[in-house]
Amino acid sequence: MNEPTTKRYIARLLNIKRGEDGIDEVYNTLESIGWNEIINIAQEHRVMTFLFYKIKHLGLEERLGTETLQVMSLKYQKGVAKNVVTRHVLKDIIQSLNQYGIKAVILKGAINFCENIYENWNLRSMEDLDILIKEEDFPVARQCMKTAGLQHVEGQIPHDLSEDFQGRGIAVDMHYLPIHEKHIYLFDMNSFWSNTMCVEMNSLKMHIPSPTDQIYHKFIHDVIRHQELVNFRIQNLCDFVNISQYYKDRIDWKEILRRTRKNGIESLFKFHCWQIKKNLETELPEPINNLSNDSVKCYEKWYNQLSGCPERLKSASERLIVILAKSSNNFGHLKHSFNVLVRESVINESGGLLLSTYNIKKRKYLLPFIRTIHLARILFLHILIIAYLAKQRLYTHK
Repeated sequence: MNEPTTKRYIARLLNIKRGEDGIDEVYNTLESIGWNEIINIAQEHRVMTFLFYKIKHLGLEERLGTETLQVMSLKYQKGVAKNVVTRHVLKDIIQSLNQYGIKAVILKGAINFCENIYENWNLRSMEDLDILIKEEDFPVARQCMKTAGLQHVEGQIPHDLSEDFQGRGIAVDMHYLPIHEKHIYLFDMNSFWSNTMCVEMNSLKMHIPSPTDQIYHKFIHDVIRHQELVNFRIQNLCDFVNISQYYKDRIDWKEILRRTRKNGIESLFKFHCWQIKKNLETELPEPINNLSNDSVKCYEKWYNQLSGCPERLKSASERLIVILAKSSNNFGHLKHSFNVLVRESVINESGGLLLSTYNIKKRKYLLPFIRTIHLARILFLHILIIAYLAKQRLYTHK
């Protein structure tokens, strides 16, 4: 069974509720795929802890073989242990920042330490902590990080993304923007800051984005920034659904739709909603549940053609979906091809990120040359994927 199908069945098991129909079908399909492959993909997509918890919660633990049970149980325990460490580090960071009156906004997975979006804070795995701090607070915040036992890592990520800190077994990204600089026009930062909510973790006060901004930020980060449309991450789809279910009526879906329309990304939001429904077999909240019904046939065709493309073409397939989803006519395709391939991927891309991508440090004079090389590489990838699609169609028509 191919990887997209395997990912889909893992995602469905993670979303299914006790007593619902289809549990046996999903479990039997996963068992037929092979638990070694399931474990590897779950690890890669950071859902191993959540997967084992779900298997136990659904009463499926006894069906696992002894060796598989031991492997999954050990990985679950390691995942929980890492979250315990991460939670302690976050606590020390926030305590230090609070002492200096610095407002910190917790982003993405760390929100689960103070809001039970995943039922309990052990279940949502994290590779790092993402903390948003106003840029003028950075000099003092750097010292707070050191007080919490972390070291500043120079030159790892360009400044317009974040500053990196490491120590105590965890990486911490201190951001001054919630998203990459070239996409910040999609946010009203004054509103983002003013709408944050004060929450507590063991009586320690911190801030998180409003439920509406959590959903919108997830969409911008996963789909617009990282273009996870065909090659989705299981954890990110689960995040979207769990946030939607946890906050329910507290999310202003009309406001999210207004933002996506205003910024010309509504079609990508529709595709994202369709993909969540397809892969998790779930109903979304009413305001967005039927958004993509008029385009389902196109989405199915694009998804089926691009989901099985070779590994080296995956980045090209994601860009191609963005181009196709944004318009249904030839002129629109040409316009969006230029915007996605040239403007977004080359002209507006962070110089620091490009130099880092091509392992060139402290040679900014080479940046124009690097941008030219990067454009040639992107165009070459898209020539290859067009050839791949043409070959696929010829094979289908035989």
